[in-house]
Amino acid sequence: MREMKCAMCGLATEPFPITTKKSVSMYHRCDHCGFISIASRHHLSPADEKARYLLHKNEESNAGYLGFLRHFLQSALIPYKRQGSLVLDFGSGPSPLLAKIAAIIGYRCDLYDPIFAKTRSWRQRDYDAILLHEVVEHMRHPSAVFSLLTARIKAGGILAIRTRFLPGSIDDFSSWWYRMDPTHVSFFTPACLTEFFSLKGYSLISLQKPDIIIFRNEGNPSRAQVAD
Repeated sequence: MREMKCAMCGLATEPFPITTKKSVSMYHRCDHCGFISIASRHHLSPADEKARYLLHKNEESNAGYLGFLRHFLQSALIPYKRQGSLVLDFGSGPSPLLAKIAAIIGYRCDLYDPIFAKTRSWRQRDYDAILLHEVVEHMRHPSAVFSLLTARIKAGGILAIRTRFLPGSIDDFSSWWYRMDPTHVSFFTPACLTEFFSLKGYSLISLQKPDIIIFRNEGNPSRAQVAD
């Protein structure tokens, strides 16, 4: 089997299968940073991936989902950036409610989604904050995307991620509900994210388990340190 490199730190990964009554899925785990990805042969086609996203009931009539979004803004944006700040909702999805709520409370918001909002203007703008709400688990090449995003955040700006962090063991991962979504292809530990962003000059400013992590651009990559 060809050696696979970690999509976060670039070191070698170890393959492992997960077998159910219906299928066998192959994953790769990095012993260095803990990142896990599913083998590319299990990736959905673009059409099937889009169809899956359209099944989500992420609508304004869904009070539970609106509360989920508001909690993220209250935890990951409002404490760090004042009203009027320029924010990018990266991976905004078919119903960009996160940006809509942020705009209502006074933030200026841009959208980007590789399927539903294929804008390119964000590549020429600098942001006070970039929000990735339930997005990174869908990324097939996360380090490449993160590198683009870190270049678009102002000094002192923040990058806030919401994704479920990996459980502690492979057995827990095998039965984990978050793994079951076929569009979820990348799974992160706080440590692998912290190591990556520290090398880009970002510091960890908040870790809120089980699913929120926030980094700040310190504006000086040479001073970056890997957090414990």
